[in-house]
Amino acid sequence: MNLLLPPKYHLYLKHAQDPQKSAIRFNLTEEELVRTFVLPFTEGKPFWFCGKLLNQKKVEKAIIFWSYEEGGTLALPNREMVAGHPNKEFVMEKICLGKVKGTRVCTERFLPTKRES
Repeated sequence: MNLLLPPKYHLYLKHAQDPQKSAIRFNLTEEELVRTFVLPFTEGKPFWFCGKLLNQKKVEKAIIFWSYEEGGTLALPNREMVAGHPNKEFVMEKICLGKVKGTRVCTERFLPTKRES
């Protein structure tokens, strides 16, 4: 692991109406993450994600995490690969619990938390 390299950001979006359309986009720079997702999402504008034009209403959950490793090399504790895993929700549960070595969740750094009234 080369700590001199900038981290790679990864973005998981859970589709609100069809969980089968949920996906993870890997290996974004911070600039690319902010430009292509964070800014349009927080401004309520449409954005491109994995070849589909989406808007905020179609996103049930967004999770941003980073690693120094390429997304294609990240592995679950059982040694299954994160990229291409058929159960994205299971993968994200393990990442959020800190079970995927070398990843850190950083969603709150980029997206404001929703406040309950």
